[in-house]
Amino acid sequence: MKCEPKTPKEILGAEKVIFAFGSWPCFHDAEVISFSAERELPVRKGATTARLAVHVREYETVGEGTVDYDIKETKSVLIRFLFTGACDFEISDFNLQNVIDSIEISQVDADEPANLKVDIEPIWGFGGSLRCEVIEIESVEVLPIECV
Repeated sequence: MKCEPKTPKEILGAEKVIFAFGSWPCFHDAEVISFSAERELPVRKGATTARLAVHVREYETVGEGTVDYDIKETKSVLIRFLFTGACDFEISDFNLQNVIDSIEISQVDADEPANLKVDIEPIWGFGGSLRCEVIEIESVEVLPIECV
């Protein structure tokens, strides 16, 4: 699927993702690999954090309109998000594949520290939402293309 989403200005390190793909991906048909949350320790002040790892693939079509039509994988990238000051989790249905339709970021109540809302729209498996103070790209790992 070809889409032209805007790069969310709220994401620190978004340039790492843009470097890997050439633009910000739409996350359609991406797979959630892992999700975790960690609360702050009472003896060590910090913030509740959440982490999300998403496997994003990019494809191109070859031989459109011919008997040689095929879809070829051109990129395979693992993106790790870090959400700091995370709260208001609503998540569901983690399973063996966790295909998502999109990841949407929006500004919510500006009077709250956790004023960023993250919506993960599921296709099959994992989906949900959370609020946070900061969204950061923790890492971007280009993976080998699968040969089928």
